[in-house]
Amino acid sequence: MTTQKSRNEQPAAELDRDRAWAHLLENPGGVRRQQHGDVRRLLEIARTYDRICQRAEGYLQPDVSETDILAVLRVIRTLHDKLDDDERMLLSLARSKTITWARIATALELSGRQSAERRYLQLSKAYRRPDGTLPRTQSERVEQAREQRSRRAEREWARCHARTIRMIASRLAAIPDLQTRVDHSKEARLLAAIRSSDSQALAGLDSARTEPVPMVWPSALAECLAEDERFRTAPPEADDRVRELGDEKWQLQQQEADIVHRMLGLITYAANPRNIDLTDHPELAATIVQLCAESQAQSKIRR
Repeated sequence: MTTQKSRNEQPAAELDRDRAWAHLLENPGGVRRQQHGDVRRLLEIARTYDRICQRAEGYLQPDVSETDILAVLRVIRTLHDKLDDDERMLLSLARSKTITWARIATALELSGRQSAERRYLQLSKAYRRPDGTLPRTQSERVEQAREQRSRRAEREWARCHARTIRMIASRLAAIPDLQTRVDHSKEARLLAAIRSSDSQALAGLDSARTEPVPMVWPSALAECLAEDERFRTAPPEADDRVRELGDEKWQLQQQEADIVHRMLGLITYAANPRNIDLTDHPELAATIVQLCAESQAQSKIRR
């Protein structure tokens, strides 16, 4: 009957990865604790490792000790980490030599390029960039580039249609009870019901007991219109660096695009009847819906 050893009685090779690796070293004189940063080579333990595994397979007499078995099991964990790290480094090397993900996927016996990229990202989880982010797959990079192009196209479209956007925003902001309408919209009442955690109010949104939730986009629209008016009345002066480059006009265009694009985004709230009831302003409602549709269609064309 085998007695269970306490942790203090167990050999260090059964408890520590470094000691387990050293236990399998071919050279007895090399039995030492691995120092931090030491490079482990498979060759130095390969023969002992294979011999113990052959005994497990029954090819050799099973005269292996318990410590040998447990040391190999612990070394296997080290090998898993080492092989993952080696694979990550080799994938990085392959990409630095412009080897395509498709060829890498074939070598890894994976289904395709995206699978190879996902494998690399999986291995890179422990190796974050200095800013804490992880590398993105090609499909994610493509999607991000599309979103950036779409946003630039939408900004440029907004700048080119600034007059129309300003006119519609002014008409919308001029509605006397705009804030009240928005605060009593379906969306506002739903938020109020959720916030109050009132099950009855949540079941019936027309409940008079539900206090309205102040929505911020009407006031944000008014502030954006005021900011636009200040910008057009007294445009900000360009700094010295911009003057040296001769980009004053371009900088003003970008600032205008930013303001008008935000204005367009705020108008978009009014295109959804859930956010405001404009049934008594049918022409304005139709104009807002058309403006938003044209903006979205233009951004999709540029994707």
